[in-house]
Amino acid sequence: MDQGRINLDASLALLDGLVEVGLKRLVFSPGSRSTPLTLAALLHEGVEAFAAVDERSAAWLGLGMARASGCPVALVCTSGTAVANWHPAVVEADRQEVPLILLSADRPWELHHCNANQTIDQVAIFGRHVRSFHQLSAPHASSDLARRLRALGRQLLRESLGPGAGPVHLNFPFREPLVPEKLPPTITAVGRKPLKPGILCLEPAELNSLARELAGGKGVIVCGPGALPVEILELGKACGAPVLADPLSGLRFLSSHRSRPLAAYDLFLRNPTTCQRLQPDWVLHFGGLPVSKTLQNWLSRNDQKAYWWVNDAGRSLDLPGRRIETLAANPARLVADLCAALPSPTSASWLEEWRKREQQAQARLERTALPLEAQLLRTLLDELPDDSLLFLSNSLPVRFFDACSGTREKTIALHGNRGASGIDGNLSTLAGLASAWRGSGLAVGVLGDLAFFHDLNALALCREQNLLLLLFNNGGGGIFDYLPQHELALHEQGWRTPVPMDYQSLAAAFGISCRQLRGQPDIEPVLAEVLSETGCRLVEIVIDAEASRQQYLRLIRQFVEQT
Repeated sequence: MDQGRINLDASLALLDGLVEVGLKRLVFSPGSRSTPLTLAALLHEGVEAFAAVDERSAAWLGLGMARASGCPVALVCTSGTAVANWHPAVVEADRQEVPLILLSADRPWELHHCNANQTIDQVAIFGRHVRSFHQLSAPHASSDLARRLRALGRQLLRESLGPGAGPVHLNFPFREPLVPEKLPPTITAVGRKPLKPGILCLEPAELNSLARELAGGKGVIVCGPGALPVEILELGKACGAPVLADPLSGLRFLSSHRSRPLAAYDLFLRNPTTCQRLQPDWVLHFGGLPVSKTLQNWLSRNDQKAYWWVNDAGRSLDLPGRRIETLAANPARLVADLCAALPSPTSASWLEEWRKREQQAQARLERTALPLEAQLLRTLLDELPDDSLLFLSNSLPVRFFDACSGTREKTIALHGNRGASGIDGNLSTLAGLASAWRGSGLAVGVLGDLAFFHDLNALALCREQNLLLLLFNNGGGGIFDYLPQHELALHEQGWRTPVPMDYQSLAAAFGISCRQLRGQPDIEPVLAEVLSETGCRLVEIVIDAEASRQQYLRLIRQFVEQT
């Protein structure tokens, strides 16, 4: 009996099931116990296999691929702490509803609880952060095993797609020997019958009741992070409501559309008088929580009669002081149904009031001295070609962008890891996005220095991409300059934690070109130069953190004190 061949055949059968219903990409990290799964991935013609040495980086790479392609991506790793290194990306995939297929190798039962090497308890290691968990037994000679594993592969992919997409975990123990005595011939790709996620819709009576409520009052449509249908903009017109679009909603940057969302709410909702005048009767919320804390606070303070959150998995959303009702429906289907059911709005004055505030805010941004970060981001948006991809890291880059980006008549795919909002894995996610993205423009990532430092080994993945990296170097955790910790005497030591780094030498070690940008006069010439280049290149933007902070606070005061 060739146990190595039994292990491989079992792994190939599992992949057959996954590939049949839509799996195209798999990211593996090298290891011994995972040899059957890795070998299957390398032999199977239906899977494009990518190697990533570090499991932590590999998981973020897979997450980025799944987000850019809209298709599930599989991960393979060996046993032990390798599995635990997936955890941060699994949490993010759970929160962002990104489909990942987690295939972890394990030792068989006889090597557990006896101090065996590289053996930990991997059963349900990701807890509630996965949609399902499957514990398998070690493969054995059985005429029915391949059929069952193919069916399980199809089931895994179905579970990852939802409703409420997300990661699923299969833990697969293997007995030695792990390498077969003889490899099989080339594996012929199986036929594909891609699964489509279920589309949930409201019952007709519930839909009509909702349509009547939307038509009968002054409302606001909030669009948080997520892949949201562009038809939401038409829904805003249909019910006479402003659409407040988070930068990661995908609605701020569209080549052509008759309706435009609002983008400056983070600024004008800081004024108490404005907040009072713009109190809505209802809120219809798509996507996750918005980046803007100002918007979150405004939503919490309002005493609107109704607040609905659209989530096809039926999950809950909570804001302090608010009762929020979940609408368990597919966003695109709900938008289409509501547009068909709504009568024309009776008055345009409510929407015009919001648009007036937006225009005033954008005009003020044009004539105000902005922090270097905001200046660079606005110039970048002007210069990026249509159909580009832009990734924004946590913490300050996405906040500056949210407040100051405005909208543009060009298509830009915006991404960021706002599910759990960590600074880990940002470079790896960007590498995954760039590798699976098929746009005709440029792929650009904007990162703070700590987020960059946190994922340095991912530069080995980035260097393979046609990718522009913009590094905001403000000497540590600049986000804490805007939080109460800034007033503490131990602020620098305990929170800002600068990490001095020679980025020129660091980039050179990975074969990446690097240059510096030190002030506003450098922005246009340096950007023009690097935007026209190809390959992976890095621009370090050196920022005077205190000067930037003072400029931003002056900007905010203008809006707080406006009359």
